[in-house]
Amino acid sequence: MRQALLYVRVSSKEQEKDGYSLDAQEKLGKEYAQKRGLKIVRMWKVSESAWKQERIAFNQLIDHSKRHPEIEHVIFDVTDRMTRNDFDKLKVFTLIKEFDKTVHFSRTNKTISKDSGSDDEFMFDIEVAVAKKMSNDISRKAKMGMLEKAEQGEYPSAAPIGYLNNKTTGLIEIDPERAPFVKLAFRDMASGNYSLRTLAGRMEREGLRSRNGVIVTKSSLAHLLKNPFYYGSFVWKGKLYRGIHELIIRKQQFDQVQCILSGKGHSFRVNRNGFAFNNLLRCEKCGCKVLGEKKKGEYTYYHCTFSKGRHRDDNSYIREDRLAMLFEDSVRRVTISEEIASWIKDVLAESGSNQVEIHDQKMTALLSQKARIERRLSGLYDLRIDGGIDDDMYKAKENEYKSQLIDTDLAIEQGQGINSRFYEDGCKILELSNRLFPLYLRSDTEDKARILRLIASNYVLSGQTISATYSKPFVFLENLPIRPTKHPRQDSNLLPSA
Repeated sequence: MRQALLYVRVSSKEQEKDGYSLDAQEKLGKEYAQKRGLKIVRMWKVSESAWKQERIAFNQLIDHSKRHPEIEHVIFDVTDRMTRNDFDKLKVFTLIKEFDKTVHFSRTNKTISKDSGSDDEFMFDIEVAVAKKMSNDISRKAKMGMLEKAEQGEYPSAAPIGYLNNKTTGLIEIDPERAPFVKLAFRDMASGNYSLRTLAGRMEREGLRSRNGVIVTKSSLAHLLKNPFYYGSFVWKGKLYRGIHELIIRKQQFDQVQCILSGKGHSFRVNRNGFAFNNLLRCEKCGCKVLGEKKKGEYTYYHCTFSKGRHRDDNSYIREDRLAMLFEDSVRRVTISEEIASWIKDVLAESGSNQVEIHDQKMTALLSQKARIERRLSGLYDLRIDGGIDDDMYKAKENEYKSQLIDTDLAIEQGQGINSRFYEDGCKILELSNRLFPLYLRSDTEDKARILRLIASNYVLSGQTISATYSKPFVFLENLPIRPTKHPRQDSNLLPSA
């Protein structure tokens, strides 16, 4: 009995309906082979696109047919089940012309071989061309549909981790199981106390897994932390869109994380040897990092890395306990007395009545800014129509204006309500600053380092002096009067109460 190969396929993008399911194709193909006296010796039953050039199962069929001259027949369902592109059509013609194979189409009862006439080959070319056009039309309509969906604020693809695609509504919703992990990842990275490596380890220990149960790697975590989807935006085909899905984080936190990931912000990286003050200091002379190392296996010293070349410095190596004392002045400068804390609380209480006016002014400014951006965007469209700007510049400026518009819209949304805890939050900061210096003195080295990272973003070592660039809100407390002027071991009465 003559031997044959059977290939049945459905596209991964279409429904198995109208008699084109894999089982229906298989049944029809076997019935066709039996009627023609053909014995099917191998079958490929796959779900793969007929448009892509790299079709694994189809290429296996072609190679197998070439290696086995005793197999003279290949059965497909119809032409578009075989191929929808010219690349694979040439492969089939090679089988027919050079390897003397006969190709069958079970649904239409057609065959084509090297003995077929020019009319048969012409019709075969037309059928492939029609299948190719249908594939192009489907692709174009799908792309137009996805673009329209993006314009409406709906992300037209699989939801990122922390969200789920609702198959019923077609919308993207919060994943109650994984969203808390996403919040935790952004919060921890924004704190500056983690590197990507250490945060990935923490997320693994906490139990974060993908929907397939896979551990989230360092690279996957980096992609997650850079995804604007979590604050309400998404990128589709190179353009930034405002989404209608629920937020997991705020834009301010996202921007803070991007700053840390880019190296512009201050982040905490735990040294494998446990040097608490690593990545806190830079050398005033050359700008290089000041890092710790063990001496004689017992004492910890910190020194400039001399990455840009060695330089003279009488205090090149500073013991860790001595360095901790040098940091004390930086903490003391943002520690305020009870009198100052009380005075600022009174000011906060009085200023609370002005919050409505300040809020209204801020909202007016934001609305004005939004209108200005929209005018620029409209003017950009007109410039494009008039041919006054090339495509690359147009796309760059369009993304820039749309990004600004999204940021402004988010600021307007987040500013809709006045902070009702304005006074309470301010008081908490003041109470912390009042206790900061004695708290630093009582802390161990690791906690000292955490306090230092809390109050400042950058420290510079110059000889035996350390200067700090304070973070908000501590930068506002730096130059206030009445603060500890002596070391507590000299006069504890001058310290604010703990």
